[in-house]
Amino acid sequence: MQKYAIVQRITRFLWPWRGARRQPPTSVRRLVVLWLVALAFGAGFTALGWDDLDGSFLMEMLLLFYIVGDISDGVPHRWPAALAAVTVLWGATRLTSAVLPDSLDNAWAQSVAAAVGVTLGLAVSAAITRLPERRPHRPVEGHDSGFGGQDSR
Repeated sequence: MQKYAIVQRITRFLWPWRGARRQPPTSVRRLVVLWLVALAFGAGFTALGWDDLDGSFLMEMLLLFYIVGDISDGVPHRWPAALAAVTVLWGATRLTSAVLPDSLDNAWAQSVAAAVGVTLGLAVSAAITRLPERRPHRPVEGHDSGFGGQDSR
């Protein structure tokens, strides 16, 4: 039975069960706190100069944990938001690191580039999860749509 419990948890992570209510997106206050914590930890670890763990990696991992949390909570549009956030994170980080001047230290350049990527990735993910959900269109009872062989006069 243990094997089926693991499969059930993985299935619920990917697809919510029938009748499950979607959780509301993360509040703006929590997003701002997450963003500030990510930037503070990234700058702090970059300033410490540890070779094993740099600040850019830490910031990116905090964004990825946020995305996985949204997926497991079942917020609306979670999969497109996750894909867009990771794409924007990667693209903005690469573009920013290419534009930064060579006068910056390599660790600080990576940290600044990751900060830009995390900021934009978090903003994109938050915006997509707040889009209204599309409801299936159902015809109103007693309303003839003109289809089904009946004359709609």
